[in-house]
Amino acid sequence: MTMQERTLAGRVVAVTGASKGIGWAVVEALTARGAQVVAGARDVSGLSRPGATFYPLDVTDEASVGAFAEAAVRAGVDALVNNAGVGSFQPVEEITPEEYRRVMDTNVLGTLLVTRALIPHFRARHARGEGSQVVNVTSDVSARTFASGALYTASKYAQRAVTQALAAEGQGYGLRVTEIRPGMVDTFFADSVQGEAHKAAWLRPADVADAVVYALTAPTHARVDEMLLHPVVQEVAF
Repeated sequence: MTMQERTLAGRVVAVTGASKGIGWAVVEALTARGAQVVAGARDVSGLSRPGATFYPLDVTDEASVGAFAEAAVRAGVDALVNNAGVGSFQPVEEITPEEYRRVMDTNVLGTLLVTRALIPHFRARHARGEGSQVVNVTSDVSARTFASGALYTASKYAQRAVTQALAAEGQGYGLRVTEIRPGMVDTFFADSVQGEAHKAAWLRPADVADAVVYALTAPTHARVDEMLLHPVVQEVAF
């Protein structure tokens, strides 16, 4: 089955960080394959896509997450894509408590809060004989680090740990869990500009979206534990 043939008709997928970059590409890919998407982002003004409904979402705020989860449950959500995240790069001696909280709260706490809010619904689906999925978009640095990367990579290591623990727990209620680990992607990440010349050979957001589609359309007897994606130009030191 080619990527074009992988249908998501009848599926309802919640996506966080859906306003631009990888998140927007995921919304496009899912709706193009027939899914209904419940999309959340801090700023959803002006966003529109057939097959998608957009809701304001701050993944670090329990009330905001609760409202988003309620909307997803009303829609009959069967899968969650945790994509919301921020980047921050500085030497250890320059990391402030404020920046630590901003990064960890968005990347780690956000993943925990949104997932936790939907687990009761996923358990109820299992009781009815229906499956559910969670796909966490992390980074290739969820298993490596580098100078000035302490804070960001720590958040991704933590996301990886959460993902793997959830995968073990989820076996008890029919939850399949996948970690998508992209390398360099041409997005607006860390306040950069998409389309800059030095990013010409990097991955595109659509490449990551295709990986999400692959995980969501795997046969129900199969679980895609993780997918590691790199542009061919990226030199990676593991």
